[in-house]
Amino acid sequence: MCRAPKSSEGLVSPQDPSLLARYTAAGISCAVFAVWWKYTFIPESETPGVNVPVHSYHYPLFLTTSYLISLPLLKIIVQKFCSNVNMKLLLKESMVLYNVAQVALNGWMVWRFIDALWNRGHPFIGDIYTVSTGTSYAVWVHYCDKYLEFFDTYFMVLRGRMDQVSFLHTYHHFSIAWAWWAAVTLFPGGDSYFGALLNSWIHVLMYAYYALALLKVHCPWKRYLTQAQLLQFTCVVIYSCFSVFSWPEEQREGKHILCIVIQVWEMVSLFMLFSIFYKKSYGKRKAKKEKVEDDDDQCKAAVEAAVSSAAQAVETAAKETTKVASSAAKAITETGVQTMQSCVRAGV
Repeated sequence: MCRAPKSSEGLVSPQDPSLLARYTAAGISCAVFAVWWKYTFIPESETPGVNVPVHSYHYPLFLTTSYLISLPLLKIIVQKFCSNVNMKLLLKESMVLYNVAQVALNGWMVWRFIDALWNRGHPFIGDIYTVSTGTSYAVWVHYCDKYLEFFDTYFMVLRGRMDQVSFLHTYHHFSIAWAWWAAVTLFPGGDSYFGALLNSWIHVLMYAYYALALLKVHCPWKRYLTQAQLLQFTCVVIYSCFSVFSWPEEQREGKHILCIVIQVWEMVSLFMLFSIFYKKSYGKRKAKKEKVEDDDDQCKAAVEAAVSSAAQAVETAAKETTKVASSAAKAITETGVQTMQSCVRAGV
């Protein structure tokens, strides 16, 4: 095994991986994505929840539980075997590929939902059973993408960024998979498209930012992402409440109400957690910025005072020097005159 060189302080510096290793990691990522693609993009005529039953709760139970268990195990593996490798560089191509793929995938879902509304006559609100416009298939793909999004966390752990694996992050990925399993199981048609449409659009922006950041390209909308997510949660809650009251009473069933309750709970809980995150992140940044500006003002005032004092000292010294020089010149002149007078008297 190759060992990384030690720095002057005796610490081991991460070793840059070879180009072959980086592309091998990207190849493994492609293989994982291919398996996901195979089980997700089934024929549209076999859309789960519409033409065939949705898989049982055992699948999300196994996948979400495995997700939670795998995180500490992956952390141990990284610390034990990968501490001497520059994981950020090793995973760069894999992460760029993943983020670009997510932009394309979520962009495709946005297009399918808009196409269903604009061209295929899917009702905007107040519908329960419409499944012939393609929204149900897009909702199924959206649900499956929640498992692919587990790689958001895996990349963080592999890069040693455990500070980013917060309760909010883990809860979000764990709970959202269950919420969308409930959607495709209880309510795959009609108004169920709305939350997936907004979430897909937010993900287009989010993964585009991640991809651009990896490529060292400035992204102007980073600061607005959390605000957009908070707006998304609010809009879904409002839409869900209006949709329930717009359904014909004779068509409503208990499973539809249950699905709406689950969705509203998910949105409200995420809104609360994201609000706390936003306040902590941007509140501290604002306070820090104000403190820096205040420190800058104090420093500026101190420098100005020092310069002013120095100028006064120089001016005073110049005046004193002028006085001394004038006195010295006067004394020399007087001495010279006296000397000349003495010489004249002496007849010299």
